[in-house]
Amino acid sequence: MTVALSGAVAAAGVAAAVVLVAEPPSPSAKSSPDGYVIGQFNMAGGTTEHGGKGNPVPDDLAEDVDDRRPAVLSLQETCRDWDERLEDRLPGYGVVFAPVDNLARNPGSPARCHHPTDFGNTLVFREDLGFEKDTARSHLLGSTAGDEYREMVCVRSEPRKLVACSAHLTPGEGEYAGSRGKEAAEARRVLATHYKGYTAVLGGDINDVPLSDVLDGFYHRDYGDGARGAFKEAAGPCGDAMKPRQRRDSLPRNRYTHCRSGEPTHSKGKIDYLFVSPSVRVEWSGVSHSEQSDHKQLWARVVF
Repeated sequence: MTVALSGAVAAAGVAAAVVLVAEPPSPSAKSSPDGYVIGQFNMAGGTTEHGGKGNPVPDDLAEDVDDRRPAVLSLQETCRDWDERLEDRLPGYGVVFAPVDNLARNPGSPARCHHPTDFGNTLVFREDLGFEKDTARSHLLGSTAGDEYREMVCVRSEPRKLVACSAHLTPGEGEYAGSRGKEAAEARRVLATHYKGYTAVLGGDINDVPLSDVLDGFYHRDYGDGARGAFKEAAGPCGDAMKPRQRRDSLPRNRYTHCRSGEPTHSKGKIDYLFVSPSVRVEWSGVSHSEQSDHKQLWARVVF
């Protein structure tokens, strides 16, 4: 399914703490029978190295989904043909593709993957959990700089009052960082208003580091260090805990290692995140390498 952008938003997420590991525990790892795996991954479809035509990228990801059986998986830099392949390979799953508008080169037309097909964001979700394609909506995030008009696509499970979203924000500094800050604020506004009362899962390539001002707006205030947001990080080093660092005033802020940190997900550092509502319990999380992308996969097991 392809989702059209929503113009209405154009103006402008029992254990003891879990340490991130190179590979997440298998789905058979000890955990609550009520738990579900969730995931986040940038598929790098816009890169010359990983964005070529063919099925190795979606086929590898389909194997990961078969192994972990996630409730929902948020994806960025996806390609329309890759999503069609995923849907063919994953019975019992729905796939929603939201093309991204080419802001810089040809406004009003979709951006393109490195091979000639539409480029965008995606959600993969288990249909038996009540997620339905016709609830999908793509929210424009008010981008003012960069090559793409950034957006956040969301899909709902009405029986469970769950909303899952995938977002990809603008990279870079200067005016690009300013656009990213506006995009983050709009994503938070959408979640707080359009999806008020829903338990949220937000996966995304935020293109900023954990202690940045942009991430301050996502992390729940209990994390400290300027956090002012409403979400728990499901794939962080402190597991279910939301707590500030032990203060060591002799060190600069950006050198602390605490609950707002974790293993890098890209050569630029930790820029990919998996947020949930504070009511969600995190049982374990981890980071996996993929040969098909310059980003790592994030996985967590949670109880909604």
